[in-house]
Amino acid sequence: MVIDELAKMIRRTPILTVANGLSLARLVLLVPITLLLLNDGGAAPVTAIVLICLGWLSDGLDGMAARRLGQISELGKILDPVADKIFALVLLIVLTTVRDFPAWLLVLFIPRDLAILWGGLYLARRRKTVEQSGLWGKITTNLLMATVVAYLANWTFLLPWLLASVVFSAVISTWQYARIFFKALRTSP
Repeated sequence: MVIDELAKMIRRTPILTVANGLSLARLVLLVPITLLLLNDGGAAPVTAIVLICLGWLSDGLDGMAARRLGQISELGKILDPVADKIFALVLLIVLTTVRDFPAWLLVLFIPRDLAILWGGLYLARRRKTVEQSGLWGKITTNLLMATVVAYLANWTFLLPWLLASVVFSAVISTWQYARIFFKALRTSP
């Protein structure tokens, strides 16, 4: 039922846009990134970092492209944050599994991101519109990607600061999303 209502909302806006293509490209990049992270030798880690940075860059470019090209769409408003969450969670799962990345960060982000996605889908169904990502959500995503890159580049001197910053911003962004969710519940029919 939720999927049908979202599909109706999405059909009213353009689907094949530059911005949506950038969001999808971020997901496609996960395949070579994962394969490179599973391979420990040679240039694999450096190539993985480059591809992660390209995925990270595409996160900023998709929104900018949508605004500049007049291609803001309901699909894009859903696809961009979903692609962000999938990109980040897959990276965390792979790094935790094969690279000894701090598992507690994955434990923090899985329920947080699932709750944010569920809340966003619920509000989209109820209000027939999709909420924009919050500033602290974007900050959290950027800090998380910086942490992943620092970890893979073996910049151990930055990791404690980045990990603390990610946790701090994740708490604030979760609070911000919860506030938006409950305010929307009170104001919507």
